[in-house]
Amino acid sequence: MKHTARRAHTIARDLLSLTRSGEADRLATALVSIASSHGRGPALGDVVGRLVDTFSLAAKDRRRSLRIGEPFTLRLRDPAGLTVRPDKLDPGVAAIVRAIAASVRDDRATCADQIGEACENADLAQRIRVLAHCLVWTSDFLSTDTTAYPPVLSCLKGSLPASSTVDIARFG
Repeated sequence: MKHTARRAHTIARDLLSLTRSGEADRLATALVSIASSHGRGPALGDVVGRLVDTFSLAAKDRRRSLRIGEPFTLRLRDPAGLTVRPDKLDPGVAAIVRAIAASVRDDRATCADQIGEACENADLAQRIRVLAHCLVWTSDFLSTDTTAYPPVLSCLKGSLPASSTVDIARFG
């Protein structure tokens, strides 16, 4: 593993630990630091890539319990508990959903393109939102009952438009 990849793996693991331990102040500081880093340490895309890989590996483990040919499905819900379509999310957050789907399908090129789309925005607030969603979804997914199907991922406030529509994201 190259130094940058190893460092991104360590940072992703540390972020997951902070999330699970509920250390909100340290987590907030780390999110801002990673989302605003330019040239210091691994890029935001490397850290998000590690979180997407972690999510994908867990999803593939769950997928093994499905019937042959059955698509792996995730429900995305808004803060009110309504299911939302990925295309109704903030563009960066929607790109992470597409990156996860591509990773589950072993489509590395599309996954990398979507991570790039999500992370290359100059807007710090959006970069933090992308990292936070990826982190929360990965942490929640790793913490949920593996027999619960389909898994439900909660979107954070600020990532959705005023109205939501019902849909399900399916990952072939």
